Amino acid sequence: MKCYLLFFAALFFFSITPSISNANTIEEKRAIVFFHNEVNRALLEENTEEINFIFDELPAAAVNVTEDQKQLLASHPDIQMIQYDQPIEKSGQIIPYGYKMIGADKRVPSTLSGKGVKIGIIDSGVDTKHPDLRIAGGACMMRIIDIRGCSNSYNDDAGHGTHVAGVIGAKNNSIGVVGVAPQAQLYSIKVLDKRGIGTTSTIMAGIEWAIERDIDVLNISITAPRYDEALERMVKQAYDRGVIIVAAAGNEGPPWAGDQSSVQYPARFDEVMAVSSIDNKKQIGELSSIGSEVELAAPGENIYSTVPTSLYVSGYETMSGTSMAAPYVTGLIALYKEKYPEMTNRQIRMLLQKNAMDLGGKGRDIYYGYGLAQIDKQSVNGEIAVPYITDGQGKITFDTSQLINKYNSFNMYRAGKLIASNVTATEVVDYASKGTVEYHFYPSADPSGELNFVNLEVNNPGPAFKDLSLSHWYNRYITYLYHQKIVQGYPDETIRPTKLLTRGEASILIARALELDTSKRPTTFKDAKVGASAPYIEALATQNFVSGYPDGTFRPNEQVTRAQMAILIARAYEVAPKTNNAFKDINSRVTGSGYINALAAENIVSGYLDGTFRPYGTIDRASFSVFLARTKNKDLRVTN
Repeated sequence: MKCYLLFFAALFFFSITPSISNANTIEEKRAIVFFHNEVNRALLEENTEEINFIFDELPAAAVNVTEDQKQLLASHPDIQMIQYDQPIEKSGQIIPYGYKMIGADKRVPSTLSGKGVKIGIIDSGVDTKHPDLRIAGGACMMRIIDIRGCSNSYNDDAGHGTHVAGVIGAKNNSIGVVGVAPQAQLYSIKVLDKRGIGTTSTIMAGIEWAIERDIDVLNISITAPRYDEALERMVKQAYDRGVIIVAAAGNEGPPWAGDQSSVQYPARFDEVMAVSSIDNKKQIGELSSIGSEVELAAPGENIYSTVPTSLYVSGYETMSGTSMAAPYVTGLIALYKEKYPEMTNRQIRMLLQKNAMDLGGKGRDIYYGYGLAQIDKQSVNGEIAVPYITDGQGKITFDTSQLINKYNSFNMYRAGKLIASNVTATEVVDYASKGTVEYHFYPSADPSGELNFVNLEVNNPGPAFKDLSLSHWYNRYITYLYHQKIVQGYPDETIRPTKLLTRGEASILIARALELDTSKRPTTFKDAKVGASAPYIEALATQNFVSGYPDGTFRPNEQVTRAQMAILIARAYEVAPKTNNAFKDINSRVTGSGYINALAAENIVSGYLDGTFRPYGTIDRASFSVFLARTKNKDLRVTN
């Protein structure tokens, strides 16, 4: 048989050699040879260029052969099959554009994977059998509204939750996509049915389940249009217990005329990181909700990720929206949490804000928040410190000398909102009610070209009012007036900021702010001679700051309009009228237009997003307090 093989080999080579100029150019390749029984090593030694490897578990060997040798061996009766070795590559897995946009491919250290971090996905469930996902556990809350709602446990029968899960933690393997935190522990918390519908109670139960199991991060890529106090209480409970909460801002597009925000709930709650959606060119998504509550932006347009294999044969689909943007931030948080396990939820939140790539206008804006979420790249505050003291009555005094020494000037943000710009003072004062207040100090012009800033949490001891939350935009103004003994609380420990203001109550606030003498007996107006507001009205009348109606009345119980508020404040503080109309519904025919224009020029009053002032609308205690506080204290006026 040996002679038989050599004979055919000689004939074969002979027939082709005339066309080959050099025998050394004959190409050899690696092949795998399978024998019927055992490997015939002698046969291989005589009819191959080299034996590379002989397998133990199979009667096979890897060898180097020419094409002629391969054909010759294939005809031998001991050999079952011979094939060329095939290259194997890491195939199929896609690195989404969003993965690189947030810098996940440049994580430091490169070994970060979210390992040990527990992430709860509040959604429609997750496909527990998807080959690209590893689910650590979960729970179904749909039995609350339908006893049959959990017949498939916490598996996903809608597709949404699985897509979210893939963005966060798809495995780093040879298929599909890779998630930001592929080794994070993912928990499927099913609160929506196959139509994507749930209730307040299902979401609350899901959050409670996460709290009880020490979940580190919650991703909530679901939205509701209306405020829900019950849900807010549960969200706050989770945040107070150290859970980091990320939510989709919503897909409502820009706010309607007259509205200041289109951000949905629960993203709109202060305890939640609201995420808007951007595309691969870092442009805001056409349908992304916007508003001052937006904290970060992340890729959310045309995102390729996992979907249930029971619904989609491929197991992967492309979706768009803030639902896809939020999990990018959640995945980043897992990397931060793994890197800084000792950090609290508040600290990690601030570090994410600090590391964001600023987009749009400098600093936080209604479209991108602090900017595009990024991997960690710098320490929290470096060597700059901002010491502070509190007086227990709402006043917080900051020592900003180190900031001034390094940057010359800075902008100051409170809970993400600008409260002072281009500050050059070495001491700054703010006012807040009881609770933890977050501040950021940006350099006005950073010579390094990077948007560095200092984060600071202030634990303020008081005062405390049941209906005055730190999240209320008017908190600092009312607290300032309280500190100055202009505004007083009620016996039930409320401040009643949404109560519509009367002419008598407005007179009390103005007279106290001006520190007028209220000892004179009221005589000017026939309906303002007695009552709590009477001496204050008389004090203002004595100074010609107010006037009554032609019938000799003041009508102290009549509600104040925004125009009347402007007239009262401008006269009391001797602000000269201006003719340049500041709002599109203000003209010379509007009573008090000159005063409204003047107060707007001084950054004391502001209008609505649609460019109107609405002079004949009524005003509540909160809004009046804001305008009065800005009038009395110029440091409370914000100029951009």
